[in-house]
Amino acid sequence: MKTIQFASACLFASLAAFASFGAQAADTQPAEPYHYGQKLDVKQVIAIQEEAASPFDCGIVNARMDYLDSHGQPHSVAYRKFATNCNEGG
Repeated sequence: MKTIQFASACLFASLAAFASFGAQAADTQPAEPYHYGQKLDVKQVIAIQEEAASPFDCGIVNARMDYLDSHGQPHSVAYRKFATNCNEGG
């Protein structure tokens, strides 16, 4: 029983390290600007970030999505979107 728990813990730790590495790799690469109709090969989204806005403002902000494609390669795309505050009734 202890062997199974140890193996599970090792697997979880290695997966967490891989996800952390992917996020760090995506942060170091410049984001490609998105254009309407662009085809994206997104297998897994790593992170979505947006510019910090006032908690009371609802408007358009710059955002970035870091993701892995179907071959496991990291990519980043920059785009504009309504601030998260707009979705929260702000």
